[in-house]
Amino acid sequence: MSGLSWVKRSVAAALAVVMLSPATAATIAEGDCPKQPTRIIVLGDSLADGLWGSLYRTFSRCKSVETVRVTKVSDGLARTSDAGWLQRYAQEKTRLDTKVSDIVVVQMGANDITTIRNGSSRESFAAGNWNAVYSNRVAALTAGLKAKAADVIWFGLPIVGKSNFEGPYQTISGLQKTAVKRAGGTFIDIHDHTKFGTGSFAMNGSYQGRLQQLRAPDQVHFTKSGYDYVAQVVLDDLTRFTRERDRRAALKNVELQ
Repeated sequence: MSGLSWVKRSVAAALAVVMLSPATAATIAEGDCPKQPTRIIVLGDSLADGLWGSLYRTFSRCKSVETVRVTKVSDGLARTSDAGWLQRYAQEKTRLDTKVSDIVVVQMGANDITTIRNGSSRESFAAGNWNAVYSNRVAALTAGLKAKAADVIWFGLPIVGKSNFEGPYQTISGLQKTAVKRAGGTFIDIHDHTKFGTGSFAMNGSYQGRLQQLRAPDQVHFTKSGYDYVAQVVLDDLTRFTRERDRRAALKNVELQ
C-alpha cells in the first residue's frame, strides 16, 4: 500500500507525546479520523475487554467513532453458545443508532478449555465431537455478526507463560482461524506478535522506544501498555475498511451532484 495510512500518520505525529506517557495509546488525530460515522464493537471475554480499552483510547479524539464494549469476564463459546453472543450483540445494536456501520472485533477462547454442552450430551475439551462443535459455534457467530455488521475481525489467543494453557490455546486459535475464514471473517493470529520480538514468551518488551512490562502477572492478560501493543495489529484492517467506505461515500456524493 503506497503512502502512509491515516493511522500511521497519526501514530508518527503522536509519538513524542506517547513517549512521555508510555501507558497511553497513540491516539488518532482529529484530522485523520474516518469521515463516515463508525462504531467499533468489541465482543468477547476479559482479553477483549482490555482490547476495547486500547481502541477506546486510540480513537478518543474521533467524534465520528464510537467504541462499544460487549464483553463478559470468564465467558466464551464453550459456556455461551453463538446464539447467546449474537443476542448480546443484537441488544447492543438495538440500543444504538442502527444506521451507523459496525466493525465488530472479537476475541475469546481463553476460558474455553472446558466441556461444551451439546444438546443432551457433554463434549470434553479436544475430544470426541468437541472440535467440531466448537468450530461450528465460531463459524455461526462470525456469519451471524457479518449479517448485521459491515466487517468482522477476530483475534486469536496470545502466547502465554503457563505451559498447561499454551498447547490448548494454540488448538483453540487454530480452530478459530479455520472457522472464521470459512465464514468470511478476518482472522488475526497474534501468537507470534505477542512474543514482543523475543522469540518466546516474555513479560517485558520494547514498546514506544523503551522497555516496558507488557504482560500481567497471571501471564495470560496484558498491562495497559501491553494491550496498546496488541491493538496496533488491527489498525491496518480498520484503516482499510474506513478509507474504502469514505471513498465510496465521496464517489456517491459526486454522482448525486
